Amino acid sequence: MSPDISEYSHDHVILLLDTADFENPPAWLSDNFNLIEGGVHAGGSSRNKLIIFADGTYIELLNWIAEPKEFFDWAGKPPGLIDFALTTPQSAQETHAAVTKRLQSKSSSSSAPTDPGDGGLGVHFKQPLFGGRRRKDGKQVEWYVTKPMFDTDAPNVPKPIDQFFPTGRLDVPFFCHDVTDRLLRVPYKAPSDMSVSAHPCGARGISSVEVLVPEAKFDSYVALYTAITGARPVVQEQNEDGTELTGKSAVFKLSLPNGGEESVRDLKGKVGIELRTPRDSEDEAWLTRRGVGIRAVRLFVEDEVHDAGERPLDSDGIGASLLLVANV
Repeated sequence: MSPDISEYSHDHVILLLDTADFENPPAWLSDNFNLIEGGVHAGGSSRNKLIIFADGTYIELLNWIAEPKEFFDWAGKPPGLIDFALTTPQSAQETHAAVTKRLQSKSSSSSAPTDPGDGGLGVHFKQPLFGGRRRKDGKQVEWYVTKPMFDTDAPNVPKPIDQFFPTGRLDVPFFCHDVTDRLLRVPYKAPSDMSVSAHPCGARGISSVEVLVPEAKFDSYVALYTAITGARPVVQEQNEDGTELTGKSAVFKLSLPNGGEESVRDLKGKVGIELRTPRDSEDEAWLTRRGVGIRAVRLFVEDEVHDAGERPLDSDGIGASLLLVANV
């Protein structure tokens, strides 16, 4: 039986920016976060900046500076949230083997007992790909990235493809595993600068990543995410005020990559992935424009910094898809 909380955790979120917003970040970014300069990726076609959080996660701000020579799965995406990564306490190879086994097993879902563990959505993961770079201080950073691959002919894939995946298919996370110490790649508690993870908005980490899927395929995606996370979903039927929930929702609870740190220990059991169906015309428009995939990211803040509830960083546009939440 799957556990209530997955051993897996959030690693980072990819936020694509156009050149103007990357070079001169809008107020919803610059007023709320401490932006860390990254650099140009090895292929030379993209660059990044980082927003690092105290829980050990981060948001990567990505910008294209030339025709993509790497990250081809992101090449057709418009600015905004485009992808997210998980990490695990096991090695990349062990994780790949475990996830592959679950994806290939028969679903335990009563609604689709003969479907494979991927819910009939045609998802598998490539072998982990080694990566590395040398930091400016001379220290070597090494990691593995494990990306998904898709079979568009699988029986439960939302179709037509160009309607549900208008900019390419990215409806599941990828995995990122550190070979060297995580602090070398994600310096969330750098001794020389503890302000790296201190932000004006008070954000301490990723509370949840929200993934929007079509209602007709909800059960298939629940089976798929159960296989990917290894966790039993919590199906949501009511809002916090007790009223009936619009649409369908399932939450997969995740662990913290930095769970031993006192500053984020109270987040245990409160972070995860929310899989949901459209609730209003705005969601339907999002699904039509951007397709199945990441819809929003919620960032946890202290109660004394932010009133209970949630607040988007901007009233519309990209900033509206990032929200600050308290009392998660």
